[in-house]
Amino acid sequence: MKLEVRSQKLEVRSKKLECRRQLCLSLIAFLIVNCQLSILHSQNLLSDSLVFRELEPVEILSKAPESLEKTFSATTITRTAIQNNLGNGSINNLFDQIPSMVTTSDAGTGVGYTYMRLRGVDQTRINVTFNGIALNDAESQGTWLVNLPDFGAVVQSLNVQRGVGMSNNGAAAFGASMNFNTLKPNYQPFVEITSAAGSFNTFRNSVTASTGMVKDVVSATVSYSNILSNGYMNYAKANLNSLFFTGDVFLPKKRKENLSKLNINIFYGNEKTGLAWNGVPSNLLKTNRKYNSCGLYQDADGKQQHYNNETDNYQQTHFQLFYDYKNSKKRFEMNIGAHLTRGLGYYEQYKVDRKFSAYGLPNFELKDTTIKKTDFITRKYLNNYFYGFVFNATKEFVVKEEHILFLSARAALNNYAGKHYGTIIWGKYLNNIPPDYEWYRGTGNKWQGNVVASLGYIYKGWFSYIDFQYRYIHYKIKGLDDKLTDITQKYVWNKFVNPKAAVSYSWKKRNIEHTCYLSFAMANREPTRSDLIDAPFDKTPESETLYDFELGYTLNMEKFKFNANGYYMLYHNQLVLTGQINDVGAAIMTNVKNSYRLGIELVANYQPVKFFHWKISGNFSLNKILNYENFIEEYDENWEFIGLKSTFMKTTTISFSPAVVASNIFQFYPFKNFSVNLVTQFVSKQYIDNSQDNNHILKPYCVSHLNLMYDIPKLKKLNLTLFFSVNNIFNKMYESNAWIWRAQVGGDAYFEDGYFPQAGINFLGGVKVKF
Repeated sequence: MKLEVRSQKLEVRSKKLECRRQLCLSLIAFLIVNCQLSILHSQNLLSDSLVFRELEPVEILSKAPESLEKTFSATTITRTAIQNNLGNGSINNLFDQIPSMVTTSDAGTGVGYTYMRLRGVDQTRINVTFNGIALNDAESQGTWLVNLPDFGAVVQSLNVQRGVGMSNNGAAAFGASMNFNTLKPNYQPFVEITSAAGSFNTFRNSVTASTGMVKDVVSATVSYSNILSNGYMNYAKANLNSLFFTGDVFLPKKRKENLSKLNINIFYGNEKTGLAWNGVPSNLLKTNRKYNSCGLYQDADGKQQHYNNETDNYQQTHFQLFYDYKNSKKRFEMNIGAHLTRGLGYYEQYKVDRKFSAYGLPNFELKDTTIKKTDFITRKYLNNYFYGFVFNATKEFVVKEEHILFLSARAALNNYAGKHYGTIIWGKYLNNIPPDYEWYRGTGNKWQGNVVASLGYIYKGWFSYIDFQYRYIHYKIKGLDDKLTDITQKYVWNKFVNPKAAVSYSWKKRNIEHTCYLSFAMANREPTRSDLIDAPFDKTPESETLYDFELGYTLNMEKFKFNANGYYMLYHNQLVLTGQINDVGAAIMTNVKNSYRLGIELVANYQPVKFFHWKISGNFSLNKILNYENFIEEYDENWEFIGLKSTFMKTTTISFSPAVVASNIFQFYPFKNFSVNLVTQFVSKQYIDNSQDNNHILKPYCVSHLNLMYDIPKLKKLNLTLFFSVNNIFNKMYESNAWIWRAQVGGDAYFEDGYFPQAGINFLGGVKVKF
């Protein structure tokens, strides 16, 4: 009788799981169809001559022992911490948990275009991988996560190695290496819906569903997200959509110790964001700190108007396919991957009073009058493919008892093929100009390859590690830029050999674990496309070299953890920010022969009782350029160019490199299922160029955010979570980014600048349902 009842219960449970699985399958089908409609809709935003194709990246992850965490200064953020800090979907909410990290955004809310710096190093020098696949744009070497909206919602974990770290695919790490591991297919069926609303008409809605494991062979998870926000800055609206799909197919086992599977990941992102990259002139910060000059013009009556479609429109699709094989008996694992990323989009601008000649057009003749200037509306397009293959294999040997040796071999080859072109879609005075007249076109083709050999050895508490990476880059630029300048050039960088070595020793005494480690890493890095074509004073930039020394100590107790990490980053020919930006808001950089970053990072975690957890971190650093020659342009009273004026400085501080970055997190659990997080960050003064001028700085700021979360108990069929955030709770008025252009005009100092204010106190609240 008991067996019969048990059988009936199992049958009922099986039916419930099957019903849930069918519901998830239906929802997945709906989301995929909805995404296809979204893709078709977004295609209508693009030129009819462009064809959209969906395909994406793949790769293999290095599986080095956990000991590597102790040999490079690293931080790992887990799924739980990620989910508790998603808020409005801004990736900055996640990055603010990383020691030494400073973030900013154009719109002031973190929704839309966001930027990061770690140890004062900007994101074009931070290596970012997505399941081990290079995510940095091959030409700009930056990581533009606005193209992956609500990315944090599909991240399983984030590992950050400060400094150079281990050898990775993609751009060389000159400040940090970051690897995002996306969600793995869930082996239990579920549906999760999140909905939130807040200040600045911000709305975030997402739905995630999983089939669970089907017949012990296949499992799939899909997630769709939409974020809408008006932004803090004027005209900085954002409409962001994303769809993520991941699936596992387990292959038949020939032997018990073998495990092999195929994994597929697809991420589609679509964004439409109001441009706000000009910033606010310093003289308006006190009176009109939301001012946004992008899209402003005067009509025929002299009244100021705003062009409503002054926007960035871009879509990016990633496709990744992995084959993963493990043999536990032979202590061997291997990964093979292929990837393709498709990027396509444009930004649209209203151009006021521009010369016809600037667009390769003849002047407009109106009766007896020659019109040389008029207003235009232009679009500048990016149309690119990034594809390649990766390989990784690791073999572990047990030499004898407690002696373990592992060998790894990694390789990657990829190609980036991109088109840059611009069209005129409207002009106040135009002759017989065809629709969508194209005034410039350029291309970029970049082949990159790297091979890595690694050796690790573990004996009792000792761990040693070395790896050698070789990078090869072949880069061609052809055509004209938007100034109608011939930018054709070709480069081969074939001498990038990057050795890395580390050693650590761990020991326990009275249940207290201690670890000391020392590492050295070398990195070589090529200039970006922007560095090459926007080089100031016609100085072609050179490749950079970094020698990174790290020394650290870790203390691990039951209730207290502490890490002290000292670093010395010595640069040769470092490309540093000049403080200026080009016409699309990208920073202009120049080589300096000798420079360094010297600092210490302190990180502590203390949990004396279950209901209180305290996390604190601080970076204290010196960031200097030696023997720096600072150039500014010189003009006469009529703005006729005279030449360059130089000033020699024996030592100066590197721009955008604060001496102190500190954060504090208090986590309270007043009662069951309820959490309160108070996050505070302090950033000291930053110079916005390399002249070390105290009249033009980013002032120090300290900002705090409060996050509340409550899981409603005693709900059998679903999990219901309420969350509420108060950002910048003390309403601090601060700016986290800026630019400046200086000149001498008629013997007097002249400058133009732009600052990027961040939002004052703002709110967001929502609900998450899972069943």
